[in-house]
Amino acid sequence: MTDVVVVAVSDSPAAFGAAEVAVAYARRLDARLHLVAVIEDAEVGRRLESTHPMADRRELAATAALHHVAALCASAQVPSTTSCRRGHVAAEILQEALAVDASLIVMARVDRPGHALPYVGSQTLRVLEFATVPVLVVPVHDHGGRRRER
Repeated sequence: MTDVVVVAVSDSPAAFGAAEVAVAYARRLDARLHLVAVIEDAEVGRRLESTHPMADRRELAATAALHHVAALCASAQVPSTTSCRRGHVAAEILQEALAVDASLIVMARVDRPGHALPYVGSQTLRVLEFATVPVLVVPVHDHGGRRRER
């Protein structure tokens, strides 16, 4: 049975960098990637969902990010599946990992301009706290694939 690695996908450069690392690992380990994007289902978002144009943009951004990472997988000949969920980000990532029987979760460390130190986001911290499988938190990389010095 092939290992399944869940990759948290968003339209941020840090998330795309983490996805690239996940693709490289999956190729070496002969694993399958399961890409998951989560559209935050906050109270304000629920109220605006039917009337606000931002609701459509969030959906489009999530779909575009999933397609981009799926294309990376295809070009590396790494099998992948995708899922777009709505809700609280950490909870949905953890539920998806359980649903696909993941052996690893890959997430990005947040790149916060202006912060002197690397930052682990609140959603990543929640996943780290409640995950029942290992979690790989990928540091921010520059375009050459090297860890960025701070």
